[in-house]
Amino acid sequence: MKSSTYLLILLAALLILSACTRKDNLTGTNWSSLEAITFNDADAMISGYSYPADSLASIQAMRKALLVGRWNSTEARSILRFTDIPADSVISSYNSLMNVKLELVLSGSSEIETNPIKLQFYKVNTAYNSDPFQIAAEDLELITQSEYLVPATITALDTVSVNLPFDLLRQWQADADSSGLNIMIAAAEEGFGDGFVEIRLSTATNGSKLSWEYKETAEEEEYQSYKRYAAKNDYNLSYDDADISPAVWRISNFQPQRMYIDMQPDLGMFKYENGDQMTESDLKKVSINKAEIVLHIKDTASLSNAFSYSFNALLIKNRPETPELIPTEDMYLPEFSTNIVNITLATADSAVVDITPIIQAYVSQKSFPDGTLIEPNGIILMSKYERNDFGEIEFWHPMDSGIPPEKMPYIRIKYTPPFL
Repeated sequence: MKSSTYLLILLAALLILSACTRKDNLTGTNWSSLEAITFNDADAMISGYSYPADSLASIQAMRKALLVGRWNSTEARSILRFTDIPADSVISSYNSLMNVKLELVLSGSSEIETNPIKLQFYKVNTAYNSDPFQIAAEDLELITQSEYLVPATITALDTVSVNLPFDLLRQWQADADSSGLNIMIAAAEEGFGDGFVEIRLSTATNGSKLSWEYKETAEEEEYQSYKRYAAKNDYNLSYDDADISPAVWRISNFQPQRMYIDMQPDLGMFKYENGDQMTESDLKKVSINKAEIVLHIKDTASLSNAFSYSFNALLIKNRPETPELIPTEDMYLPEFSTNIVNITLATADSAVVDITPIIQAYVSQKSFPDGTLIEPNGIILMSKYERNDFGEIEFWHPMDSGIPPEKMPYIRIKYTPPFL
């Protein structure tokens, strides 16, 4: 009996709701008659600057590849570790040994034709260190016959094959690390300019591979094959901190640099379909369908062949009075927002950065966790891949005296006004 009563109440409620709705609007609201409105705010991007990162995430967290080379006073070195190799005494007992090779799979590079790169390989005669720059020079043994000049015809996913001397295997066990063979890779400096390569990370079945062929006895007719993929692979960068760059919008990964944008959207541009101005109370009820910053790319000198750039957009509480370093601890991602990540094709003319939650916070007068009102004091753009590649991208700045009119940055907003 009680179940029947609940069912009757539910049916009655549904009948009441259906009586209140139009046949083409089954949600019970009148929003279906509202159309989204789009406008561009060409005066919202006032100024800004670039500044060095004050804190850095772990390279391991977001790394995409191993880096080797030099670019704009930044150097990258990589290190590989191979384990489960037969003892050097076993290898020395082979009747025959041939085709000792180290193979690397490249995943990207700078313009090799313009800047040739010579890779140099070093046997590390000490324990494995994930930071190649922390290995003392006396613990590095240059494998002279294995220097490799990267050809100009190289493309992504091409394999670089480097011949290694037989004696490297016959004497691979260093006193300080007899359980693995460690090889460091660096770019030759003398006679070579800026250039770099990206090397595919190793897994159990792909990546950097050590291989050779051998016969244990003279009686064997065919050679046996041996291969091992790197059990560990790491890299690090050595660089000087970037300078604060007034009136420049640049994001750099290899010499970590972030962007402050003094963004002051004109909230008076939010209007009803009939052109009527909104009150402050009306503005709080606006729904932001999409809000984007459109930045025009000025230069991508280092990674012109990159697939994409990825940014985070963050809020700050106070507008800087002069160009200065903005600490990471002063940057905020509101609790009501998800991580704002934008993927930008490097070959495109412009970058489009999603700032929907930020504009929604402005119009709805949201607050930071401590209760401080979120106001248009500007935003920070920072790369998701700081220290993870040699990427650098510069955008046209609104105060640049040579900026073409069509390259001016702007905000594009699509919104739905509140129902009256």
